[in-house]
Amino acid sequence: MARLVALEWDAREARIAVGRTRVKDLVIEDAFTVELLPRDPGQTFADVNVGQKVAAALAARGIHKPETLVAVGRANIELRLLQLPPAPPDELPDLVRFQAMRQFATIGEDWSLDFVELKDGDAGNVSVLAAAISPELVEQIRDTCRAGDLQPKHLVLRPFAAASLLRRAFKTGDQRCRLVVDVLADEADLSVLVENRVAFLRTVRLAADSDDQAQARVLLGEIRRTIGAAQNQLRDQRVEAITLCGEGADYAAIQDAIEQSLKLPVETFDPFAQVALGRELRDRKPANSGRYAPLLGLLTDAADGQRHDIDFLNPRRRPVPEGRGRRTALLGAAAACLLLLLAFLLVQRLWSLDAEIAELKQQSRGLDKSVTWANERLTHAQLIEEFTQGDVSWLDELHRLSDRVLPPDEARVTKLNFSARPTGGRLTLEGYVAQSAYISALEERLRDKSHRVVGKGGAFDDLRPQFPWRFNETVTIEPGQEDAAGTEEEAEQTVEAVDAEPSEPSGDAP
Repeated sequence: MARLVALEWDAREARIAVGRTRVKDLVIEDAFTVELLPRDPGQTFADVNVGQKVAAALAARGIHKPETLVAVGRANIELRLLQLPPAPPDELPDLVRFQAMRQFATIGEDWSLDFVELKDGDAGNVSVLAAAISPELVEQIRDTCRAGDLQPKHLVLRPFAAASLLRRAFKTGDQRCRLVVDVLADEADLSVLVENRVAFLRTVRLAADSDDQAQARVLLGEIRRTIGAAQNQLRDQRVEAITLCGEGADYAAIQDAIEQSLKLPVETFDPFAQVALGRELRDRKPANSGRYAPLLGLLTDAADGQRHDIDFLNPRRRPVPEGRGRRTALLGAAAACLLLLLAFLLVQRLWSLDAEIAELKQQSRGLDKSVTWANERLTHAQLIEEFTQGDVSWLDELHRLSDRVLPPDEARVTKLNFSARPTGGRLTLEGYVAQSAYISALEERLRDKSHRVVGKGGAFDDLRPQFPWRFNETVTIEPGQEDAAGTEEEAEQTVEAVDAEPSEPSGDAP
């Protein structure tokens, strides 16, 4: 029997699920968490060796060098919905990478890229959801696993692993567009499924020490934003149901809030009810069972031999053609003969062109004066174009600022300064916000391809009880840059939900 371990971690804890397979039957033997918060007040998450802590927990359970599957969150990758022209399946991987290189903000040639094909797009186009991860983050995950004597075989995007487990539980024919909410230690995955496939997803931060009612209010707001953003991107698709990963007792407050506010049917989904459990695990299932949905989805797909939807270690590639022996040799000989014929025709054509070139050179000498005059006019036109492209429309910038600034009950701007630069301009705004986390939210809303935002952090001012946090932001405007696709979406995706107390930094964990 092969032993499998599914693993993921954040700044607070590592979550681990252990299973055994026989043929294609999977039995989950254990599921547990490993606390990662530093015990020394002077330490940060960077001082915690995640790999060693995971290795110690596995060794205590007698698990050594298992086949390892790792889940990674949405916040650590680049994600875009791409519309592609119709193409054969063999050519789709190259076509997706070509389009991603044009539309992704920071992707490089060495980034790992994988995708899932959705339903056909507009006008017969192919719609795909593409995800890319940097080689530095992949190497960081490998180093963490190596420290625990683990070798990852698959690196899967977490919401897709959870969705794979959900698909197995849905009734036959249940193709409703649904929103799946998976609440983790200090963040939550919100995924919209169309025809039981992930078509839109967000990951939002949560306050780990908030009570159930406060967390329900925060989640309800994020659910509203996700439904609106998904409806805008997916056009004709509307969320018809909401699924909460976990047992019903874990979500009593949020379930009531959703049903009363959104008037949508809400159901809970216990991931451990979808898999076979070992004897010990049946008697002591872990708390917060919904957090293990991605891990159980990873193990189930691996046991079935099913390809993971998004796997950064094994991305989709163009298939390598097999050799065809004699036929390939004949085609090569025919191609060589054709090249010789083309070379002869080319040389013959070059001889005829030499005479034309000599004649045209004579004519060109008589046009030198006209060319000089035209070059001068072209230089003047280029200078004018550079000036107009570097100019800033301050009315448009003021309209954009008023549209993207936080609501009045969250922020107040007290000082606004516009300044021109040789190319572009600079906008400085000062003011106050109700919570410290709103400063990061304001920066993300103002930032895009042509607006670079630099803040000086927040300062607490006890003279303003309603807006106690002062901010100072500098927005550098660089005209000529087109806004990246999905900027509004990313601004929504990075808004953190927090309580009144400032949250601790999340660290560099995936």
